[in-house]
Amino acid sequence: MAQRLTEARRLAVVLLIAAGVAAAEPAVGRAEPEKWHAAVLGGGEFNFVPQLNNQVTGHGWAGFDSVGKGIVGGGDLRLFYNTTKAHAGVERIPFADGKLAFFAFLEGEAVISQLLNDYFQQGRRIQEYSIKASYALLHTKLQWYPGKHQTIEILAPVRYWWFGDRKSTSPDFALPANTWVFEPRIGYNFWKIDSPGTEWESHRVFPRITGIAVAIGGGLDVRSDAQPWGIADGRNDPGKVIYSVSQSLRAGWQLGGFVRLQLDQWGNYGWRQDDITRQRIGGASPYVIPVPGLPWPGLISERLFAGQLGVHLKAKESSPHEFGLLVAGGAFNDVYRDGALNTYGGAGGLTAFGDLRFGPSGRYQVNIRGSWGFPTAWLEGPPYVALLAALGVRIF
Repeated sequence: MAQRLTEARRLAVVLLIAAGVAAAEPAVGRAEPEKWHAAVLGGGEFNFVPQLNNQVTGHGWAGFDSVGKGIVGGGDLRLFYNTTKAHAGVERIPFADGKLAFFAFLEGEAVISQLLNDYFQQGRRIQEYSIKASYALLHTKLQWYPGKHQTIEILAPVRYWWFGDRKSTSPDFALPANTWVFEPRIGYNFWKIDSPGTEWESHRVFPRITGIAVAIGGGLDVRSDAQPWGIADGRNDPGKVIYSVSQSLRAGWQLGGFVRLQLDQWGNYGWRQDDITRQRIGGASPYVIPVPGLPWPGLISERLFAGQLGVHLKAKESSPHEFGLLVAGGAFNDVYRDGALNTYGGAGGLTAFGDLRFGPSGRYQVNIRGSWGFPTAWLEGPPYVALLAALGVRIF
């Protein structure tokens, strides 16, 4: 009982810590109403595998996001809540004649962080290996703008992780060690996106891209405690220092008034990692590296090269709606999830989508996506199909 009370207190702290930062921020003056923007969003994706005893899995999200533009030292105040995650912080506080900008936020997520509450192996869900994962985070970032379209940034997050058993967790599955983590990063961004600023409003979980953006980064995680966990296959035996380099690209091209192409691409290479830090892959949601049809997340890998190419169509040039097809996939390490980290396999799939916008300037955003995963040797019991639906509304 005492252990459960302690865990409950911790979860309460996670959900309240970010909200409290707003009240403690002395630099926030009285904001003009037109400087505030807010939206609500929600959705879910469900996966169906009839050959695995009609396995149905899925995840959803529901949240509120608000931004006060330029009200904290010329920077923005951002507050959001999404499912079990709370966040409060300041963004883009400029100084040095606009050549530098400072960011800082507090964030916490309870119970389902990194989706460790779902464990998939070769497409099959294993409830005995699911656990609770929560964190509290203090994040600071400094950006430098050395030239047009370019940003160099230094990040210095500090995080505390803690873990617990679920009702279904096997006693033979060892929990990760509760730990502090220092997560320094350095990155370079090239940003030449031509899309209007409204594409980045929080109720649009799938922005429409024209132009190009490239990001390259690297860093490490330094843990106060690192021990083998999970099952004894060597997959989750992290070092106290964990390394990673990453790269991503987003690009879009408008081909006349009716057709737009969009490309998203990701690369990642990590050393001494575990399933806490590895990349989440699978499904068609905005919160993972997409592989259509797979459960979310059907794969967890630290060494990968993946991409998604979409053909976006309009029925007429003046229509606010888009529909079309996405093909996505890539190469990923340890697809069997058995600790063979130097082995690779492929996965991919096809998604048909509708991106629908209603009301003045697209105030109401609806996304519908139906997906099918390509059969591949390591996946048990194909076919894999999934359906995603999402709704977002700009409040003001």
